[in-house]
Amino acid sequence: MQARPSGRPGGTPLARAADWCFTLQTWLMVACLIVMVVLLFGNVALRYLFNSGINVSDEVSRLAFVWMIFLGSVIALREHQHIGVTMLVDRFGPAARRVSHVFCQLLVLWVLWLMAEGSWVQTIIGMGTVLPVTGMRLAVFNSAALYAAAAMGILTLIDLVRVLAGGPLPTESSPEDPLV
Repeated sequence: MQARPSGRPGGTPLARAADWCFTLQTWLMVACLIVMVVLLFGNVALRYLFNSGINVSDEVSRLAFVWMIFLGSVIALREHQHIGVTMLVDRFGPAARRVSHVFCQLLVLWVLWLMAEGSWVQTIIGMGTVLPVTGMRLAVFNSAALYAAAAMGILTLIDLVRVLAGGPLPTESSPEDPLV
């Protein structure tokens, strides 16, 4: 995973703030991974050596895994790293590519709306459910999907506005393009 340079020369304050947010997300993913490794390895070592364990390791490592996945999906969307099958679209002309991209982004927004709506309902339900070992609310798990849906929705809207304003499609722009 490549992190974007945080201080692009000539970048707008909004672009620098976005870079800072995504750098923070990358470090949060690293922290989640470290928590998972330490807790799970420590739990295995304690069980093997001392016939005891860390009670909260399963719930906390599961929480770290869920948040790491959703944070990574937001970063992957920003970096255009999600899987895309473009066999058909590659045969289109420039105008048809633009139309199909706009249509696909509208579909993505609809799916993200459904994801946000469902995760909001699950988060509200999870506010009344307490995890047995840690005592945390189950909503902490569901809010990861809510965050991801909102962040990916914002990124998709930005891409849609840029393409509708005549900017390049993500497949046509280079990695050095500051607008990507």
